[in-house]
Amino acid sequence: MILRILNVLFLLIALGFLFQKSSTENFYNWDGIAYTMAVQLDEGKTVSEAHSYTYSTLKAEVGPGLFRTLCCAGDYRQNQYDNPQNLNSMMPMYALKPGYIFLIRSVKNISGLNEYQAMKYISIFSSLGILILFFVVFFWQSGAMQFIWLPLAFLSQILFLAKLMTPDAITALIFLASIIFLVNRRLYISYLLMAVSLTLRPDMIVATGLAGLLPALNKDFRMAALNSVLFLSMYFVISTSISHNGWWSHFYTSLVNTQSNLDTFNPVFDINKYFEILWGNTLWILTDSNYITWFAATFLIMLISITQIKRKNYFWVNAVALTLTMAILIKYFIFPKVDSRVYLAILVPTLYVIMLNFTHNNEKIDA
Repeated sequence: MILRILNVLFLLIALGFLFQKSSTENFYNWDGIAYTMAVQLDEGKTVSEAHSYTYSTLKAEVGPGLFRTLCCAGDYRQNQYDNPQNLNSMMPMYALKPGYIFLIRSVKNISGLNEYQAMKYISIFSSLGILILFFVVFFWQSGAMQFIWLPLAFLSQILFLAKLMTPDAITALIFLASIIFLVNRRLYISYLLMAVSLTLRPDMIVATGLAGLLPALNKDFRMAALNSVLFLSMYFVISTSISHNGWWSHFYTSLVNTQSNLDTFNPVFDINKYFEILWGNTLWILTDSNYITWFAATFLIMLISITQIKRKNYFWVNAVALTLTMAILIKYFIFPKVDSRVYLAILVPTLYVIMLNFTHNNEKIDA
């Protein structure tokens, strides 16, 4: 009983610390500008009105120095600030996340906050939710194992997620919930939540697509086929509804040469340039202590899960972990960003799953 009480106290301290640090030290990153513009356009504003509101609201929200950095540091940001059509041309890359746009708009309308504040609190409370989920799923473990949520929270970079004005924290929360249901074989609610995660970040199609095939391991080919149809249909509906520029155009402007206007940008695919970026960014990750952690963790989890499967230990748990690590690596090969942020929505639940190898729940899960 004493350990349980101590565990609850640790949770309260961790929640208070996370809220205080993230609410006072959150990042006003440039993406917040684009998402605010997307919400304004979704509300029916003209391009000029949405652009004017986006920057005037930012100016009122942050200090002069930060505003100058966000609006005008470098040619790209200056061009977006000077010309509403330039920023509007970026919208397909941001409106591609209709669930996140809807959530920002809903929080704004219900709470009276502006878009920047709405994004801030979406990330904060999503990260608090992740922490609470970790605590709940391990609370009934015996002895010191009930505290496993503490190192798990640290490895998941929850504080980093809480500070961002991006859909990564809310996507990680929803996908974590879906994986918790998945490992406990609550398949219908698991895949429903995965479908929700697709509306927040359509690039989750890699993780949801692979995870959706897992019922085939139990010869449930019908559910695997239905999942494939559902997830692929959602992905194509979302991507075609907003006239996205396409993978290579997005890849090029994000990883090769940033473009100020994407309206007519349609570069020819260059396989040599793709491999140049892939190889260069991989070397960057391997030589930079800021980025190697998520990369190494992915391979370590993959190794553990393969070893456990070969030993016939907790097959279902490790099949899920292996599937998620494969999704992270495939996502990296498709769009090799070095920043852990774009992989945490998959890595956070992967860390949870691999930890189940060290708990006492697996006999029931794999029964």
